[in-house]
Amino acid sequence: MYATKRYGFAMILAILVILLVALGGVMLLSNAAQSNKSVGDNYLRAQAELLAQSATEYAVMRVQGFDQPGCLNQLNITVKDASGTTTMFDIAVSMHYSFRGAHPTGGTCNVLDENTSQDTRVLIDTTVVDHNLSTDPIQIHQRSWQAF
Repeated sequence: MYATKRYGFAMILAILVILLVALGGVMLLSNAAQSNKSVGDNYLRAQAELLAQSATEYAVMRVQGFDQPGCLNQLNITVKDASGTTTMFDIAVSMHYSFRGAHPTGGTCNVLDENTSQDTRVLIDTTVVDHNLSTDPIQIHQRSWQAF
């Protein structure tokens, strides 16, 4: 009978187990980093969608003459962070009108149509663009057709 020596085999097996555990750890960390980025991007996108809704509602209020007489054709809004130093989003709102009768005098209006048989309406286009807040650019466009 003779004895077999397996001292080297145990060492190779231990190295392979350590490599497999290390590879699993790297994969878990990579997945966690991607998940964290995804959550951040989803938060910023939801914030941009809510800003688009708010800007559209603000434009409707301004078009109804709450703050300014005549036609309002364009609104530009800048949203900053809580400290007020860093610009987070730029919002551009444009309005185009379709009038029941003739368009009002005393200002320039972006007129789509006039003397229609329908109520006066306004087409509101709202665009929200981020300022490099994430690696993927965020741009939200919302179109609304409002009757007055």
